[in-house]
Amino acid sequence: MEETRTNAERFLTAFNIITKELESLIGLNKYIPFAKLVDMAKKRNGTVLHFVEDLKEYSALRNAIVHDRDFPERVIAEPHITVVEKMEQIAKELEAPQLLIPNFQKKVISFDINDRLQLLMDGIETYGFSQFPIMEDGACKGLITDRGITRWFVHHANELEMIPHVTLRDIMSFERNIKNYVFMSQSKNIYDVRELFYHHLERYQVRLEAVLITKNGNNEESLLGIVTPFDIVRLPV
Repeated sequence: MEETRTNAERFLTAFNIITKELESLIGLNKYIPFAKLVDMAKKRNGTVLHFVEDLKEYSALRNAIVHDRDFPERVIAEPHITVVEKMEQIAKELEAPQLLIPNFQKKVISFDINDRLQLLMDGIETYGFSQFPIMEDGACKGLITDRGITRWFVHHANELEMIPHVTLRDIMSFERNIKNYVFMSQSKNIYDVRELFYHHLERYQVRLEAVLITKNGNNEESLLGIVTPFDIVRLPV
């Protein structure tokens, strides 16, 4: 029967796993203090950025529970089980991150830029979505949102008889927020996309409407999935 490990042993195991994952992210083979490793890795990985405060606190805790002057290291305190479980969660997320694909893999409903507005409006009624990628010659040219359509209607309030002839190219000029969507590679993880949504507004002063997922984050590649603000609020904390 396997001997039950102490909280300290579990904590230190998770701490060592995290250290190795951070070193791998940075690509350095020399010793770097854990807190500095965290600061370097958070610029490259959304998971690290999401847990950055926890990691720094646990770095100090590690020093408090281990007597460094002894070899092998001697445990002089036991961490609380909630801390241990959080540390193990972070280690798991770094070892086996939850990637955008398959987590957000789905058929993306898109339209061609030369399609009629009525076709997209039928799509809104059918699917209940408020944003749709618009394609031209196999590449995504942007999003049309319910707000863009509303702006078009307001501008043409006295010309509604023209609706049957309006194309999505006409509507695109009313999508003012050209930075309201971004592309991401399928290899990014759920924390990468969460951080992107959280910080997009402060960086660009516009709301991020959608993250479009392709193999390498290129707009000329096939759309593999989409992430919307509604998806973000359903992610685990």
